[in-house]
Amino acid sequence: MKKKASLIALLAVAGVSCALAQAQAAAPVRVKVTLLDHSHVLGTPQLTELALTTTFGEKRIPLNLVSTLVFDKGQAKLTLTSKDILTGTLDGAVLKLITSFGVQPIPYTQIASVTFAGPGAAFAPAGHEQGLLLHAPLDAPDASLAAFKATLETQNAITIDGPLGNKALLFETPDASASIDLPTSPYVMPEGTIEFWAKLPQPRRPFGDGRNQLLLFAVEQEQHQNFYPLILGFNANSGDGKGGLVGIIWGFPSAGTGGGLTVEDTGLLGDTPDGWHHYAFIWKWDGLEFPEAQGYVLSLAIDGKVVASTSEAPYSKDFEHLRLVEAAGRFLIHGGTKHDNRHPVAMSELKIWDHAKLPVVEMP
Repeated sequence: MKKKASLIALLAVAGVSCALAQAQAAAPVRVKVTLLDHSHVLGTPQLTELALTTTFGEKRIPLNLVSTLVFDKGQAKLTLTSKDILTGTLDGAVLKLITSFGVQPIPYTQIASVTFAGPGAAFAPAGHEQGLLLHAPLDAPDASLAAFKATLETQNAITIDGPLGNKALLFETPDASASIDLPTSPYVMPEGTIEFWAKLPQPRRPFGDGRNQLLLFAVEQEQHQNFYPLILGFNANSGDGKGGLVGIIWGFPSAGTGGGLTVEDTGLLGDTPDGWHHYAFIWKWDGLEFPEAQGYVLSLAIDGKVVASTSEAPYSKDFEHLRLVEAAGRFLIHGGTKHDNRHPVAMSELKIWDHAKLPVVEMP
């Protein structure tokens, strides 16, 4: 029986080898990568073939012959378009994808599966990515967000070059702003991620506390005007002793990096404090689960690295009931609060997800 099984396996590999020999140069294919946190990444692989080491040796398989790739306990299982199945170890440690965010290196250890688009096939548009509640490219002042049942209004926003060969919006003057009306307020969500690219043209301008802070965004509850339960910005003192890049979820201690009274002095943006950087505001009421912030309620990340987290212990339950009732919200950029907004801010590629995740980021 074992000899028969081995013979079948050898014949399958032989058939695959024949197909590989006959395959033409692989045309660029699109892939949909499902990560372990259930989020998706769409893109085009930089490679054109996979090197798989099996019990019968190494096989180099053009991507246009692959249907799906599944990872299980360190092993890769390839299902080919011919319905043949091969299991083994992939060469390398990351899958590099060309995406709308530039080239993204995704470690195999973070991937659950990969689906390859066959000839003429297409994946669901970005609006249908699992858990994606909003994608606002912020590449034009009058862009439509109807696909997400959201609306964008801007005032005195300037279109500039973005971080990824795209366009972005610059809010340069105190009266420049953007407002995005959302069908669901992020504050009422038990977990989520807000990510975007931002550029701060005046990183040496001092920020203080109160009205003089450098505000990146604030979320306003639609039915409670001037109540901003989610805030991210640079601040000398958030009110509970936190400074630097500060993130706030009402009812919990704020998360802050500390250090300096200017963006440059914080050291968070390295040698390019006035360049483009990726920011992420990540929360989960029951405690985050990814290793870099295990058990914390809120984490802030810059360029894919966690820079601050806040404890799981709430200090106030005054507004706890607001989290238990579905409500609309308003995402505000450079406006809508009592702050003077003297610090110019540029922003691009805003995304809001319904789950907590640490984005994979490669700097342009």
